[in-house]
Amino acid sequence: MKKIFWLLLAVVFAAAPVFAQELRFSGYVNSGIGVEFSSHDDDDDVMMRVAGVDSEQRGGRFRLNGSYTNADKNAGADLRFQLQGVPGVNNTADIGLVYGYGWVKPVDMLLIKAGLVADATFETQGPILRDDAGGGAGAGLFIKLTPIEGLDIGAGVYPRSADGSNNNHRITAVSTNQTWYDVKYTFGIAYTMPEVFKLNASFRTSNDAGVTSRTQARGIAEFQLLMVENLTAIVEVEIDNIYNKADEFDMFDNEGKFNFYETFAYGINDLRFGINAAQYISKVDNTDIGLRFNPWVSYALAEGKIVPRLDGVFFLGGDRIRLDSSGNQPGDYGKYDRRMDVAPTYNSDDFVVSARPSIKINVDSRNFIEIGNAFYYRNPAVGDGFINNIFYIDLVTRF
Repeated sequence: MKKIFWLLLAVVFAAAPVFAQELRFSGYVNSGIGVEFSSHDDDDDVMMRVAGVDSEQRGGRFRLNGSYTNADKNAGADLRFQLQGVPGVNNTADIGLVYGYGWVKPVDMLLIKAGLVADATFETQGPILRDDAGGGAGAGLFIKLTPIEGLDIGAGVYPRSADGSNNNHRITAVSTNQTWYDVKYTFGIAYTMPEVFKLNASFRTSNDAGVTSRTQARGIAEFQLLMVENLTAIVEVEIDNIYNKADEFDMFDNEGKFNFYETFAYGINDLRFGINAAQYISKVDNTDIGLRFNPWVSYALAEGKIVPRLDGVFFLGGDRIRLDSSGNQPGDYGKYDRRMDVAPTYNSDDFVVSARPSIKINVDSRNFIEIGNAFYYRNPAVGDGFINNIFYIDLVTRF
């Protein structure tokens, strides 16, 4: 018996280096300190909290990615484990899998994934739109076919689904029973001509299996121009509120939305500048168009070690930048990443103006410290205007 044990142990140790060659881990930590003031608070106190600035929530984030690929490169597994603060809720952290799935390629043109699935093929790349076609789309099955080079066709079915928020969600329940027409289905097609352009379109059905409030169907299309060096050019179109289970297609007639997003950036030596813009159009009666403009400029100094940057935002018909001290209203938390993730109010009497100077100190190509100040002025359609101001020191360490 002992001989068998030692033999098995020797086999494990002999196989470990081979296995380790195909197993990879990576991740990062994003955290820091935010000092906040809001004239909207009754006591006007200055607040301080742990703050991961560009992690889209107040409480910082720890992320661990893992991947395994077999020797033949036709099967493997991927996972993302995450610990982060919960937006809008003080003293609360969310911990668990964002995604964890296995995948196989029976033939070169066919990819099958199962589990808590993530796939970025049909996920748009603009900084504003929250797209749930790719990363962490849900728990279920995803199939992608690549019949010719550059062309991808995919479909997914998710008995447990999640919304798009740049992988900031976590699916708390992996398994649930749903009637077949209540689950989330996604369909996508993308074509890429390398160094020329990419076209991408996707559709997800209405579903009753979501972990948040988005149960309506929506379609998204994207165009990326790839042929100009140092230029980022992305245009996205979203048709939202197409239908839901309660009223089927009547929803679009009464509450349909057309959203347009543009992302342009260009670099000349050490200078970079760009603009992120959006237009929000709702079919609800007596509503105005929401207009968002986010111009920015940065300049690299000391061989890229020091990068000052200035961001500005004007949002006509924008809402949700209040930094109240209670932090217990999901619609009132103050996300202050550069995208300024605010929601349209479709009221031209309501607007937001923001300025954010910052300076990034790059320790190396993967790690940095950023110091900055984000200033917001909100003029609500009803009530008095108020100011939010956040001074922050932010740290990102990747491994």
